[in-house]
Amino acid sequence: MNHKKYRPLFVAMIVLMLALACNAPTASPSTQAPPLPTATEVGAVSGGSPTDAPASTEIPATDAPVATVCVFDAGYVADVTIPDNTPFLPNTAFVKTWRIQNTGSCDWEAGTKLAYVSGDPLGGPPAVDLPPAAVGTSVDVTVNFTSPGTPGTYRSTWQAQRPGGAKFGQQFYVQIVVPEPTALPTNTPLPTATPLPTAKPVGEWPTLKNGNEGPEVFALQYLLRAEGYSLTADGKFGSQTTSAVKSFQQSKGLVVDGIVGPNTWKTLVQGHTVKSSNSGDAVRAVQHLLKYKHGYSITVDGVFGRGTDKAVRDLQNVYGLTADGIVGQNTWKALVAGL
Repeated sequence: MNHKKYRPLFVAMIVLMLALACNAPTASPSTQAPPLPTATEVGAVSGGSPTDAPASTEIPATDAPVATVCVFDAGYVADVTIPDNTPFLPNTAFVKTWRIQNTGSCDWEAGTKLAYVSGDPLGGPPAVDLPPAAVGTSVDVTVNFTSPGTPGTYRSTWQAQRPGGAKFGQQFYVQIVVPEPTALPTNTPLPTATPLPTAKPVGEWPTLKNGNEGPEVFALQYLLRAEGYSLTADGKFGSQTTSAVKSFQQSKGLVVDGIVGPNTWKTLVQGHTVKSSNSGDAVRAVQHLLKYKHGYSITVDGVFGRGTDKAVRDLQNVYGLTADGIVGQNTWKALVAGL
């Protein structure tokens, strides 16, 4: 085959194909977003180090501020004075004190008061000052009142109040009772006092001298024997008794006349106070007078026992003396001079 014969035709076909390719429509550009530059590329563009991160412009989130709510409140703690239903006579002044607590979330400001709210004002003021109080603390508040003039049960109610007049917190009250008057019983006789027994009078010391006889002479002789004189107690004032009396008077600085008068009696009994468990001639003198002058049934044995003690106390009651069972100067006089 002659290839040269067809070469011009082949060339022409190639030229035609190239022309057609140049006039063909081009493909539409891609809608895909170009890739973001890498950190290395960013650094290269900004001229910084590849590891430098760009400064953040984002504002950090914060909690929104919460508004503080101030709550005023007051709570009852105790009745310091005047418990409920305390009775009072009509028109009687009294003082009520409450203990109350700041139970709110705000301190009480100056000018806070406790104000009357309802009930009977009981003669109290419209309001009284409440001390400033911090949250959680307690204060005492006092109001002066007067009970009403008529019987009944009365309550007066009060509440805390802010300086502007707004009331807050728990209400507090005082409650009293004015009782009905008690009627006096009618036609009831008053009790009659029982009269005390009248004490027997004690006379004066008797005067004894030579020639006398009786219980008093026995007592004189026993007392002289108790002084140490040796004589017989026979109840007869004879020479032996006279001699002993004069000797006694002389030893005591008395008038030496042998006559036993008030001074001799007082001096004689002064040194002879006797009582239970004692014994001797002075006790015999007491027993003889109790038995034979005053009628007590006792034994004259010189021993101050229970029978003698009982008789002495009874005699002391009869003559209005202290019933202690001790025979001293006054009891000796009742024994010797009593009627």
